[in-house]
Amino acid sequence: MTAWITAAGTEAKSTSNTIDNHLAKGISTTVGHTNNMEVTGSGPVQANRSAEVQMTANDDASGGLMATARTTSGGPIMNRTPNGNDLVKFEGMEFSLNVAANMGLVRRNADGTFSDVQATAALKDPAAAVKAQAQTKIGETREKTEGETSGVTFGETGDATMKELMSTQNPGDLFKTVDSVLHRGDLDKGTIERMASMAGVEPEEMTAQVASVWQGAYDAASGYMADAGIEDEQAFTAFISDNPKLQANMIEAARNFFVHHKTEGLQTMAEAYLPQMDRYEADRVRSMLDAAGYGHETDSNGRIRVNINGASVAWDVVVKQKIITFS
Repeated sequence: MTAWITAAGTEAKSTSNTIDNHLAKGISTTVGHTNNMEVTGSGPVQANRSAEVQMTANDDASGGLMATARTTSGGPIMNRTPNGNDLVKFEGMEFSLNVAANMGLVRRNADGTFSDVQATAALKDPAAAVKAQAQTKIGETREKTEGETSGVTFGETGDATMKELMSTQNPGDLFKTVDSVLHRGDLDKGTIERMASMAGVEPEEMTAQVASVWQGAYDAASGYMADAGIEDEQAFTAFISDNPKLQANMIEAARNFFVHHKTEGLQTMAEAYLPQMDRYEADRVRSMLDAAGYGHETDSNGRIRVNINGASVAWDVVVKQKIITFS
C-alpha cells in the first residue's frame, strides 16, 4: 500500500481499519496437528474437506474360509499373516482360526500359519436311494392328474381299502387311528365304532379294514426308511423317544404318509438321524469310516470323532457342517 505524503513532506499516519498487503502476507496460521507435529503456513488460509475411506472384511466364503479372515475387532487384516486369534466367518457365525482348525474347517500348517482345507471327505450316503426316489416321485407327481395317487403303495388290498376309507370317512378319524396306534399301540375303540357306524358295518369289520391299511402303510414306511439308511428300527425308535419334539414330528410324518401318501416327513426324520447315528449305531458308523479310509476314535462320552486332515472332529459336527459329505 503506497503511503500518503503531507504538505509538509512527511508520511501521513493511516486511519484505515484494513491491513497492508505486505503485512497480510506475513500472517502465520496454524492449520492442524498431526502426530504431535504442528503444521503452519503464511498468507491466506484455504480449507479443504477431508475424504474418508473405510475398508471392511470379506464375508463371502465361496472362495475359501481363509478369505473371510478378519481381526478380533472385525476389520480386514493388513500387512501380516492371519494368526490363531483372528476370526473367520462360516455360515453367519464368527469364531477364531484356532477353533476353526480344531473343527477341521481350516488347516493348521507346520509353521503356525493357516490355510484352506483342500478337499472334504466323502462317505457313501445311506440316504442316497431315498433322495433319488423322492426326486423321481416329485417328477412323476407333477405329471399325474389330480385324481391319481403319488406312487406310494400300501399293497393292492391296502390301497383299495384306503381308497374306500378316504371316500367314506372323516379324515379326522383317520388321523385319530394313526395317533392311537402311535401313542398306545392299538386302535381307538370309540373312533372305530364311529367309523363303522358311518360305513354301515360292524366295528369288528372296520377294525379289520383299518388294520389291513395300517399293516400295508407300516411295511411301506419301513421299506422307505430302510432305503434312507435306517436299518436298525430299535435304534431309530430310541432316537425318536429321546426327544419330545422329534416324537411330535414323527407322528406328523406318519399321519401324512398314512393318509396322504406323503414321504417328505419321513425323509426329514431320516436325515435328522444321520448326525446322531454314532450314539445309536456306533459300530455301523465305524464300519462306514473304515470302508472310506478315515481314522476315528471314541471320546470319553462314547461319541465318535473323525480324523479330518490331522484334526479330531466330532461325528455330528462333520455331518452338520458338511466337512464329511455323503454321495
